[in-house]
Amino acid sequence: MDRAMSEAPVVKVSGLRKRFGAGPLVLDGIDLEVARGEFVSFIGPSGCGKSTLLRLIAGLTPASEGSITVEGLAPEQARKRMFFVFQDANLMPWRRVAENVELPLLLRGDAPAPRRERVARMLEIVGLAGAEAKFPWQLSGGMKMRVSIARALSVAPEILLLDEPIGALDEMTRDRLNEDLLAIRSRDPFTGFFVTHAVAEAVFLSSRIVVLGANPGRVTAVIEVPFAYPRQPELRETPPFLRLLATTAQALRAVRVA
Repeated sequence: MDRAMSEAPVVKVSGLRKRFGAGPLVLDGIDLEVARGEFVSFIGPSGCGKSTLLRLIAGLTPASEGSITVEGLAPEQARKRMFFVFQDANLMPWRRVAENVELPLLLRGDAPAPRRERVARMLEIVGLAGAEAKFPWQLSGGMKMRVSIARALSVAPEILLLDEPIGALDEMTRDRLNEDLLAIRSRDPFTGFFVTHAVAEAVFLSSRIVVLGANPGRVTAVIEVPFAYPRQPELRETPPFLRLLATTAQALRAVRVA
């Protein structure tokens, strides 16, 4: 997937500024265009507004100045095309795995048979076939996030926004889930926005990496990631990957020093 997939940007951010109440600016002068099928990661120091930017794109909080459009619409008008995955899996503890994944389809009014078929397919894709009847308390952290991602993808969103969904997991589990996420995306394409503190994670997943500086948050660098999809785990060990990892880490260090 590359940026030439769509002539018009699916998401356009222009002159975006955000402050909460009478407080200081959190984001200032954000300009960004994202084509259909891209996977864009936001990295930067804590407090630079990464999660706030994600929420603005999702229409969960309003901009103070500037504009955001999603397929030419205001974000709040385009919510049906998007799904947000939070840092916590946010599973309903009284609902079994299949019932958690089914919930968006139930709320949308899908008929029972198509719902069950879709849930089964999503659980198979995320490697949880056979876990349908388990409760969240019976799952590991990684399994809970798989359920959360399956739930998000059950409605086939055009845009998936992920706010550090696997940040609390160990490195091995994170790597596996990142690989799974790209495998899912190859089967059910979506435009992705991803907030992370992990540089290697951003390089492995992304078509572009947006580096944000802090106080207030501004775009300080945009790094193109040239590796073709699908990406294999071995990519992480190649010299081109390691060089881009160093370049991205340097861009992030420059923000922290400034």
